[in-house]
This record gives sequence, C-alpha cells and structure tokens, in this order.
Amino acid sequence: MGRTGNANRTETLGGRMALRWQPAPDWTVDLSGIVQNVDSRDSQYVTSVDTLSRTARIAEPTDNDFRSAAATVQGGLGDLVLLATSSYVKHIVNYTLDATAGAGAFGLTGPATFTDDRTYTIVNHEMRLSPRGASHWLIGASYLRARSHDDAVVTGDTASVTAETLDRRVTEYALFGEATVPLVDRVKATLGARLFRTVAEDESVEQSGGAKDRISKTLLSPSVAIAWNRSDRTMVYLRYARALRPGGLAPAAEFPSRRFDSDELGTFDLGIRRTATGRGVAFGFSLFHTLWSHIQSDYLLANGLVSTRNAGRGRIYGIEANAEWRPVPRVRLSAGATYVNAMLTRTEDGARLDDRRLPITPNATARASARYDHPFGPWLASITAQANFIGSARLSFDQNLDRNMGEYTTVSMGGLLSRDRLTLGLRIDNLFDTRGDTFAFGNPFSIMAARQYTPLKPRTVTLSIARAW
Repeated sequence: MGRTGNANRTETLGGRMALRWQPAPDWTVDLSGIVQNVDSRDSQYVTSVDTLSRTARIAEPTDNDFRSAAATVQGGLGDLVLLATSSYVKHIVNYTLDATAGAGAFGLTGPATFTDDRTYTIVNHEMRLSPRGASHWLIGASYLRARSHDDAVVTGDTASVTAETLDRRVTEYALFGEATVPLVDRVKATLGARLFRTVAEDESVEQSGGAKDRISKTLLSPSVAIAWNRSDRTMVYLRYARALRPGGLAPAAEFPSRRFDSDELGTFDLGIRRTATGRGVAFGFSLFHTLWSHIQSDYLLANGLVSTRNAGRGRIYGIEANAEWRPVPRVRLSAGATYVNAMLTRTEDGARLDDRRLPITPNATARASARYDHPFGPWLASITAQANFIGSARLSFDQNLDRNMGEYTTVSMGGLLSRDRLTLGLRIDNLFDTRGDTFAFGNPFSIMAARQYTPLKPRTVTLSIARAW
C-alpha cells in the first residue's frame, strides 16, 4: 500500500456534431452525433475529506465510453406537421475495484480484485402528428429497445470467480396523445394519455447458479392539467401525472424470489407562473405532492455486490420557487429554491415507518445567478456568476449505510466573447474549492468498514472555442 499524488487524473476526449438540411421550405432534416471517452486512473472516493487521500492496495481505474447518433425529420403534410426522430446510444463502462475485503464471500483468500464490464445500448424511434394553426393536440407512437450486459469477475491470487453475468432486455411499444380544450373564459384543460406495453427479459448467472425472468405489462399513464390565464402574463395551473418503471430480475439477490416489481408514482402539482417584459419580475411558484409505491432501490449485499429490491411505499411533498429580474437592460438576476420532504412511509410488506427519509434526496436546494452583457466594438462580452446550495441527504435505505451527505455550496464564474458565429469562453467551476460529499458510493466491498467520501470535483478552469456554421 502507498500514497500517490494526483492518483485519479482523468482525461476526457470527445466531440459533437450537428447538421441541418432543408430540402424544401417547410421540411428540415437534422443529424447529430456525440462521441466521448472518459478515462480515470483511479476512483474518486477518499477516506479523509480533509486531506483528500486514502491508502489503497491498487489503483481503481475506470474507462467510460459514450456514443450516440440521432436523426430528426420535420415537415408539413397538408394541415398537419410531422415530426419523426430516431436515435441510437451505446455506453461502455469498465472499472476495477479492490475486493480484498469481500474475497471470503467468493471462496477466495488473500488480496482480490473485482472487474466489471458493462455495455448499454438503446434504440429509440418516435413519430408525432400535430396540426398547424391554433389547434392544440398531438398524437404519436414510439418504439424503444434497451439492452444491458454485465460481466463481473473477482480474481484472487490463484483463482477467478464469476460474480455475475447479467443480460437485460427491455422492449416498449407506446401510443400517446394530448389535447388542449377551452372550458370557460381564460380556462383551458389539457388531457393526455400514454398507452404502453413493456416486456422486460432478464437472464442472470452467478456463483449460486442462474435464473431467467420475463415480465410483460400493459398500462395506461394519464395526465390532466387545468390552467387559468388570469392575464396575458400570469397563469395558475393544477396538474396530475402518473408514471411507471418496469420490474425485472434483481442482480445477485439473496432472496428466494429474484424478481422486483414495477414501481409507480402519481404527482399533483399546483402552481403559478408569471412572465415579464422590460424590467418586470418573472416568477414561478409551485406546490407538489407525490405518492410512490413499490419503490425500486439498489442495496448492498453482504458480499459487496449491489442488487435491486422493492423498498416499499413513499410520499414526497415540497415547494419550488424561482424568479428572474432585469433591473437594467444589460443585467439579469435570477434565483430559485426547492424544499422537499421525501419519506419512506411503509415497507414492502406493509409495516408502517415513522422516520425513514428517501436517500439521495436533499431536503433543500437553492441557486442564485447574475449576468452582465456589454458590447466591445464588434464583440459582445458576457460575465456570469452563480452559486448553488445542496442541502443534507442520506446515502441509503440500509441502516448500516444511513450516512449524512450534502450540505455544501459551490460558486462558479465565467465569461464569453461573441462575434458573429464565433464564441470564446472562460469558466471557473467550484471557485472556492469546496470539498462537499456528493451522492455516490465509494468501494462497496470496504464501505462498511470505514466512512468513505466522494468529494466534489476541485476547482476547474475551462477554456472553450465554438464556431457555428
């Protein structure tokens, strides 16, 4: 074991491309692509947030490669507008961890290393039709095919054990629509629905054997909103929406049943929004309440692997507010804040709980920003400053990992110089080098033995050049 400076150096290399072709006056074809490779020499967690250090047997590198491509066609068909889009995403993640603390659970002795190779692919197609003119409705259909493959191996001094091989395929077919209709003067209702069929197929192999599972569900997700336009710039609204995630086969689960169920949530949102012109104040304010059943949650197994289960029933309520003001033409000020009370109220078997906060949910967040624009001859200069506050949160449902996180503020500043289609940028993130603990696990094999922290990215300076054609 030893100490190494700058151990987790990270290199990011990538590019983005976007092209537009207009074959006819009311038709456009947009193509876009993204390539990004992120290579880190070591993990980001530490055992001391003061010294930003940890004692480690080996480095724990990560290789994260992302590819995406998309095509969108939009144009007129008589009195209708057609929007069709297709996209493809491939994401490959490989990482290594020191698994010595969990070697015995896999029948190994001595130092051990865990390697995990994951591949995610998504193919998505969607088509929409909507009318030209003053009518407000749309109908559409979509198809999604997502696959994930995971190979995890634990290697000791003299042997290797396959910790898990998991294949997961999710196929979804959906029909959806939305329409806005007037009710009385200045009051409109928007009704929407999404009818979808999801098929989730899982196949898992690990030390204890293998399992297969297939879950099919056909469900309707409705939404309804009522809006009162009190004036041309002020709107009061009430909205309800319901959503669902499919269930599946829990990786490496310890329970007799490997299956976890779909989780469902329904949200009510009551709010007011006001736009502004000139030096007026624009603002928004909303109250929201969510009921969440069969909550899907990751949890840590005794051997250090991470599985998924249904944690129970929860409820969330909160307040959100934001405002923007232009005191003079070249200055823009904005601020926002959110308070959330998110609790697990019952376990999956129905037992009532008194005080179990949902993890990774800060109780409060806030932001404030300022922007100043000033012309310099043919150039336009913009200076920005922003502060973000993240309140306290918990790491996990697991009582052994129910640790406090959050409670930090970050500040960033930046400047832009723009002329015609050229933009030069300078940005400094985490200006004061704050060392807050972010919402992430460190090493799951050793996290039970000692506190681990995943600090914020240190002060970062970014220079950029952008050119539009």
